[in-house]
Amino acid sequence: MKIFKRIIPVALCAAVFTGIAFAGCKKNDKPSGGVNFNPTVTKKEISQEEYVNKTLGGLLGQFAGFLSGYEFVWYGPDPYIGMPESWFEFLNGPYAGNFKYFTPPDAYRYDRLRINEKTGKNEVWSDDDYHIDIFNQLIMDEFGTSSYAVKEAWKKYNVGDWGGGDEAMRLINSADMLAPFTGTIEAGNRYGWCTEAYIENETLGMNAPGMPNKATALVDTFASNVGYFNSVVWAKFYAAMYSIAYFENEIKAVMQKAAATLPAGSYPRIIYDKAFELYEEYPNDYKTAAQMLAEYRRMLYRLDNIQTDPDVNGGFAVLSWLYGKNSYLDTCKYSSIIGYDGDCTAAICVGVMGILKGFKPQNEEYKALNETIYYDGEGVYYNDEGLYANGADKTAYQARIKGENYPVRQKIDDIVALYKSNFEKILLENGGEIKDGKYVIPATELVEDRSLLFKNYDAEERDTSGYNSKNGKLECLVDSQNGNSHSGYAAIKFTNTKEGEVYHKFENLVKGKTYRLSVYVKTSDGAQVSLFARDGKQQTQEITFANVSSVINKEFIFEATSSAMDVGFKFGASALNGESVIFDDFMLEEIQREFVQQISDQNLKLSSDGYLKTIKKPEGVKAGEEVIISIKYRSYSGAAFPLAIYRNSAIFGSVMASNTSKNGASGYAFLEIPYVFEKDSDVMQLKFNGYKMYIGEINVYRKSQYMFR
Repeated sequence: MKIFKRIIPVALCAAVFTGIAFAGCKKNDKPSGGVNFNPTVTKKEISQEEYVNKTLGGLLGQFAGFLSGYEFVWYGPDPYIGMPESWFEFLNGPYAGNFKYFTPPDAYRYDRLRINEKTGKNEVWSDDDYHIDIFNQLIMDEFGTSSYAVKEAWKKYNVGDWGGGDEAMRLINSADMLAPFTGTIEAGNRYGWCTEAYIENETLGMNAPGMPNKATALVDTFASNVGYFNSVVWAKFYAAMYSIAYFENEIKAVMQKAAATLPAGSYPRIIYDKAFELYEEYPNDYKTAAQMLAEYRRMLYRLDNIQTDPDVNGGFAVLSWLYGKNSYLDTCKYSSIIGYDGDCTAAICVGVMGILKGFKPQNEEYKALNETIYYDGEGVYYNDEGLYANGADKTAYQARIKGENYPVRQKIDDIVALYKSNFEKILLENGGEIKDGKYVIPATELVEDRSLLFKNYDAEERDTSGYNSKNGKLECLVDSQNGNSHSGYAAIKFTNTKEGEVYHKFENLVKGKTYRLSVYVKTSDGAQVSLFARDGKQQTQEITFANVSSVINKEFIFEATSSAMDVGFKFGASALNGESVIFDDFMLEEIQREFVQQISDQNLKLSSDGYLKTIKKPEGVKAGEEVIISIKYRSYSGAAFPLAIYRNSAIFGSVMASNTSKNGASGYAFLEIPYVFEKDSDVMQLKFNGYKMYIGEINVYRKSQYMFR
């Protein structure tokens, strides 16, 4: 039985920005046996008391960094990078209401540290730096960790958020959209590139101390609900750091161990390495290092505020940890004043330091934190109801959970108790133990980097190197603004003459292993294009897409039938001379793809308005376990649309059904539906009212996480 699969973008090794070439490109030299997705387990112990203390330190660090940091400060026409050290005051930055050095243009939204007149104590008010982190704990406690759980919780509690989160909430309310589709361009998330994916989910690492692969798996679901691409990559890096920090004493070691989440040759890894290089060059000059690092910023498709760039902010975080030299307060200082999205950077950086140091009376930060926020356990987090400094305006928008049943106030200790409870569930589910007041944790190293990135994957060499073509014209397009390119300012264009194709030859695959290509594409009007993988014997696997008028992500999963395969795009015999495909960020990775069961082996068959199928829960799939139901389909509606999924007559969610074909005659792709069985046998119904679709074979796979989203 031949099982076809899908791909995600291959990250390219070297990139060029303003004429500066990035070195350190990875060769196609994966080990002959492929990636080990099951690293060795080492039992580690931590007392329940110490876990609680470090987790409290992590949460307080989130608050402390946020309340100290400077966000979106401009110096004339440019971002202010490297503000004076004199601007820093612990727990007293702009979000604490201190406008001595900088008055934000929307100051009414600030002042997130306020005194409760009834208690006489400060309360920390909600903000997008941490309100979803805290909400995630309720999601896991009440609903679980699946895409369905996230969707149901967001819908019940009506999340108020910025950027990608605001768009995700719109998609959930309008179409019951499931992650990862909620975070995508194709579904209509205008701000999925933005910061929310990482600033709102990195503390998931506190649910998996010593288990960074479990932390990144949680992030893969929760972060992809609100975003995609490098924002999700950085979320995994930070969550891995939060997980690793429980058993480390030095921040540089934490970073270096977490760096396996940053694909070699990807832009996050390039920025990470550049930050270390600049720190070595300017060990006593954080301003120059930060200013020089910012010169490496690349544009992203639809980015509308350069100070929210995930990569530069990620580099600033790395610099802040390096210049902080393992000091809690110095790390808070540098991350607060380094520039760009400084409140978010500081929250991330200081949160890790809080885990590393714990919340101990002998610590340099303890007294101020306790007297300003924590109050010996009486400290409170307040879910903003929309009131601002004037006490009257309930329409002004701030990040908060708007549902009536969500707690208005939570004790900080009660939030930590939720982290603890959720950690214990994850621990026991993964073979850990709770005994004698200790947690016995099945700790592992991170799964190694499994990307296969090559030079010019992102077209930033500004030429067509790395690609072969025939029967058409191959060229590199350079944009002044992102219209054809997804990242940077260049993309590859291939124009068909007759049955044309363009591809990269991978020579380091492992026969029998599974790979996923992720690539950003755009086509000429009406064009149908195949993504294909072909070996030397002309065995070909493929999917198709059609009529993509603006940049979206496509993914293609395939099995290596040889160590050397051509992977790319081709036009069929019916394609017209002059039809074209534009692509960028062509990224490949090896993935873990465990086949569970075939539900149906039918050939593509036409259905109108809907499709009904009884599916039996496979043996070995636990109650509540999320799996992937992969459905082969052909859609020729002319555009992508939300396809509704019903489970036992009730709405389960929706996914995006891409336009695979220019007519009903050829082409297909696969719907990858994150699914949770309700019963031993479920009735699944796909509803596509007003549309016709061909439905083919249906297979069930274990859920896997990916490097590229």
